[in-house]
Amino acid sequence: MSVPMPVTRYVVIGAGAVGATTAAQLHLAGREVVLAARGAHLAALRETGLRYIRPDGATTLRLPVVGGPDELKLRPDDLLVLATKTQDADAALAAWAWQAVGAGLAATELPVLTVQNGLDSERSALRRFATVFGAVSWSPSSHVAPGEVVSPAAPVVGVFWAGRYPSGTDPRLDAVAADFAAAGLALEIVPDIVPFKAGKLVSILPNALDALYPPSPLRDRAAEILRAEAVDVFATAGIRVADLVGESTQDLSGFVPRSIPGHERGGGSTWQSLVRGATVESEFLNGEIVLLARLHGREAPANAAVLARIARAAAERTPPRSLPDDDLAALL
Repeated sequence: MSVPMPVTRYVVIGAGAVGATTAAQLHLAGREVVLAARGAHLAALRETGLRYIRPDGATTLRLPVVGGPDELKLRPDDLLVLATKTQDADAALAAWAWQAVGAGLAATELPVLTVQNGLDSERSALRRFATVFGAVSWSPSSHVAPGEVVSPAAPVVGVFWAGRYPSGTDPRLDAVAADFAAAGLALEIVPDIVPFKAGKLVSILPNALDALYPPSPLRDRAAEILRAEAVDVFATAGIRVADLVGESTQDLSGFVPRSIPGHERGGGSTWQSLVRGATVESEFLNGEIVLLARLHGREAPANAAVLARIARAAAERTPPRSLPDDDLAALL
């Protein structure tokens, strides 16, 4: 496409907590949205719709939903919003990238917005797509049961930082930010997205601990160790770690997670994956720190140990937060 077209339709690939919340909010704001899902969640969305639970009550949304790219005719005005978990991102990118978009054009000509944790999805996307918008998302939404998402923050439902990857901005992001704002989703455009991705990654490295162990002072100490190790590794690699709150120009006072009786949030995304019996994204969180350290002749032993423990727990279907402090002490 010689002249990029304005974005008028959002194709949200991945219907988990972040993806479904984003699609629901855009849909409620009158924007054109298609949601791509899979498995039991897809079946439930097709049969009964999305049960979308908010602080002011629950509603059922009939979003346009597909099971994959073969069920949708892509358009030149589409933005692909990649909202899968990080471990599923590369397969999703490969499935969507080479779909036709009009005569002689492929989806690789479309912009793709990646909202995964970690630093890997943008690299995978840029192998295929000419325009990649990297994004960081803050969302307290939960997805545990098929066909249902709980989104407790109000009045701002979610917060995003986005920019062209590896750096720069794009005028199309201005329109996307306006659409997100109309949908109750704050989006700040930043010229250098990688430090923001690194800042988010450092903050969520304890996700595996949250999934495996009940709260304790030892767990808090372990979280500090993981983060300190990561900051040191990023410094060695020459990657700046942004302070998302301190550097943000957004007014974050409206982003307030609220308690919804009967739908209290049990834990973060890794905890939710263990509850559902799904794969976990820790290879791209703790594992990203391990990889980066090794690429620079270093080691990251704390993150490596936690990565190995969560991988074994996922394989053995260990119940969330069922491991004692003794297990964590031995790990450290």
